[in-house]
Amino acid sequence: MCAVKKYLYLPLALLLSLTACQSQAPLSPANALLRSQNATAKTSPQAQYFDTALNDYRWARMEAQRWDFSARLAKVEGRYVEENGRSFEWTFYFSAIGKQKALKVSNGQKQEVSNSFFGGGIFDGSWQIDSDAALKAAKEKGLKNFPVYSMELDSFMRWEIRSADGWFQVDARTGQASLQTQVQTNPLVSQR
Repeated sequence: MCAVKKYLYLPLALLLSLTACQSQAPLSPANALLRSQNATAKTSPQAQYFDTALNDYRWARMEAQRWDFSARLAKVEGRYVEENGRSFEWTFYFSAIGKQKALKVSNGQKQEVSNSFFGGGIFDGSWQIDSDAALKAAKEKGLKNFPVYSMELDSFMRWEIRSADGWFQVDARTGQASLQTQVQTNPLVSQR
């Protein structure tokens, strides 16, 4: 009977010794799925967020403060902004005292770029008008076609909006809008 018990434990001991030699524990199906998703996420493009400029800025600011705690927002750019002020393509530029480079944050990607932002920055408390409210103000001045090509917020605290309808400016502190240039139609084309 003792000899039989020895042979019953032999396969168990052999199995345990083989699993101890493995570099990784065997994966359960759920762990294997998560690991494969993470592997594809590293090779796929960064996640994009469809949001307004001010909401997206909160995430960009955290990245900038990791880069330099004294980082200040210098410029905001948005491309193909929808009527509700949301875009996938918000880009934020930050500068910091003593740094030769500026930080560009876009869709979770960070990159140091040349610092061409002379002096002024955008102070958090002075930026009151988000991209959605700026577009609403521009619509009152004649903006009709969406998405707009681009929106930029500069250190003068004004939104510059470029669209098929013209170029609009909106004060980012008050929301007051003005039409800078209007797109001229060709009279020969419109007579057809």
